[in-house]
Amino acid sequence: MADIRDDSNKEGTMSHELFTSFNNVRKLMGKVHTNRVLYPAEFMMLGAIHHGAGRCGDTKREEGEPGVKVSELSKMVHSTKSATSKMLKGLEEKNYIERITDTKDRRVVYIVLTETGDKIIQDSTKRLYEFTDKTIQKMGEEDTKNLIQNLNRLYGSMKEVLKESGETNIF
Repeated sequence: MADIRDDSNKEGTMSHELFTSFNNVRKLMGKVHTNRVLYPAEFMMLGAIHHGAGRCGDTKREEGEPGVKVSELSKMVHSTKSATSKMLKGLEEKNYIERITDTKDRRVVYIVLTETGDKIIQDSTKRLYEFTDKTIQKMGEEDTKNLIQNLNRLYGSMKEVLKESGETNIF
């Protein structure tokens, strides 16, 4: 069993090794999808718009909703409405998104990807899957299956810890 101490953020501890591993993977994945045009946070916002608009197949929109609301995006990216709005303004200026006002309630505004924004997401997703497929080939199918199983166990354990600590904002 690993030595879990109060100073678990120090080098050599399992906590430190886990954080380092996550960070290393995050850095490499960032290099894979980077298109040198967007900041990582902007890319993540475009992905959230794509996902929130139901284009990934696992998000259901109400009939007649052409996109995603700013308040929904704020929750998805764990940001304030003002910070989300500021980023959206920049993305709109670059012609990656557009705002659509609801015809029945002019207070409601939906955010949708433009053709340019959608192309960025499509190209990046393709690059990411190609990279992942090559990585799986290098690791081997069995090791990849074990990694997936262990990551799912880690996710479940983390959710339990958050729930036990009283955290109510579990996604």
